[in-house]
Amino acid sequence: MIQELEIIKRLIFSLILSGIIGWEREKEEKPAGFRTHILVSLGSTLFMIISAYAFPNTDPTRIAAQVVTGIGFIGAGTILRNEYSVKGLTTAASIWAVSGIGMAVGAGLYFPAVITTLFILAVLILATKLEKIFIGSHRDLILKCKIEDKPGVIGEIGTVLGELKVNIKQIGLTSINEDMAELSLILRLPSKIKKEEIIERLSKIISVKEIEVL
Repeated sequence: MIQELEIIKRLIFSLILSGIIGWEREKEEKPAGFRTHILVSLGSTLFMIISAYAFPNTDPTRIAAQVVTGIGFIGAGTILRNEYSVKGLTTAASIWAVSGIGMAVGAGLYFPAVITTLFILAVLILATKLEKIFIGSHRDLILKCKIEDKPGVIGEIGTVLGELKVNIKQIGLTSINEDMAELSLILRLPSKIKKEEIIERLSKIISVKEIEVL
């Protein structure tokens, strides 16, 4: 049976590692921050200790497996979706990863827990900077366009955006009446392209009657 001092040590270790990641999420004002990450990790650590030591004659992986499933519900609560975008996926993933760290600490696997914490921090802090260096900075632009509801219009718009090297992340079409439709676009802009240039080019398409920036 595990000693009380060892249990305290594991819980403190779990608190420290998850607190580091939670602090980074809190600093970035994400939906789940310092307290949430710590609580998830501490809970995972405790469940792992219970699973491994409280029932010596049973399969210790059963409770641990349920922890992984349960964390998914908490992560889903941090994902915010509206008509045009999805936010919170990274924070949901960090919660899921922190639960893994807590489980590792609960099992006494300190080294992989520390290394994973460092890797997660590196991804959260450095990944965006590396993307800008190696891929280039990108911005998202959301447009609502009123267009004539006839064949070929979306193709014309796609051709213009292709010439400008603009990627279409998401597209939606809603009919207004027999003659008009509303086209919703989420665009990923290269660093050298200004939104004014895109609006100007799209406005020159005869079938595009109105453009609104959201």
